[in-house]
Amino acid sequence: MKKYLFGFAASVLLLACAPESLHTGSPDDTEEVTITCDASDITGFSVVFTGSANLPSGAGEAEVGIMYDKSQSFEKGKKLVATRSDDNKFKVRVTGLSPSTTYYYKYYVQSGTDIEYGAVKSFTTKESHAPAGTVDLGVVMTREDGSEYDLYWAKSNLSADGFCAKPEDYGDYYAWGELEPKKDYSWQTYKWCNGKYNELTKYCPADDTLNWYGPGSPDGKTELDPEDDAAHVILGGKWRMPTEAEWAELRKQCTWTTDTLNGVGGRLVTGPNGNSIFLPAAGSGRNTDIVDEGSEGYYWSSSLYPGYPPSAWFVYFSSGSVNSSNHSRYFGQSVRPVTE
Repeated sequence: MKKYLFGFAASVLLLACAPESLHTGSPDDTEEVTITCDASDITGFSVVFTGSANLPSGAGEAEVGIMYDKSQSFEKGKKLVATRSDDNKFKVRVTGLSPSTTYYYKYYVQSGTDIEYGAVKSFTTKESHAPAGTVDLGVVMTREDGSEYDLYWAKSNLSADGFCAKPEDYGDYYAWGELEPKKDYSWQTYKWCNGKYNELTKYCPADDTLNWYGPGSPDGKTELDPEDDAAHVILGGKWRMPTEAEWAELRKQCTWTTDTLNGVGGRLVTGPNGNSIFLPAAGSGRNTDIVDEGSEGYYWSSSLYPGYPPSAWFVYFSSGSVNSSNHSRYFGQSVRPVTE
């Protein structure tokens, strides 16, 4: 029988940790393994645990994991299993935490029905710096280079005068890349073409083998320039329209519920930290009409759809579903600003 001794390495943010043992046999047969653990990348709503668990060959099937809770009693503690790589290292990301809150956690090792816990340690999440007029939904965003950033969503839609007064207000409708609402949403009135979908004059990302573009060479642009971003121009500062990737994470990490606010239909979007924003079903502008008011929502991203340059990515919802797709750039749709 073997006795496994576990030593824990503490980071400067964590409490000291005493060795723990898991008894699975005779006290005469002892092996010592070391589990190191660390808490890093702590934000107002997330933390990353990294470490290594060098278990002896006889304990290869043992489960290593983490429990965490706001209370040292762990009465409502959540249990997370750490998946170890070939070199026995592991990395576990926890999201949906509350800002300025101390959390307690302990590592565990389980072999069969035997389980032992490491000493209780703690970390404190950072203070939320959500700007005025925004909601911190606790959504973790990751850039292409792997770095993370906080993204805050406005409480209401965009209008020509700034933010709408109330979350349920529809706001104004914007063609993609245009800065003002208008009475006619069509290719004939769209700013970045010569009156036709296949004579585009800006945001032309590829060689024009299919004759999408008007005079001039393709510009390779697939994201709105700041000067063509209605949220940025109207609100200033770091305000902008969300990218397609940011909308995708909002769909992935949040719960979308059909709801009404003061009699207005839409979607309540609740983040992993429990905070919510309301997206009214404002419909969209098609030619001289506003269609689907009260039943469907259409929200632009700042991202072109490269597979079909006359269109751009957007998110839409009805009573039964939430999806992302591409629409013709000339459509008039809602804008929900974001900022970092």
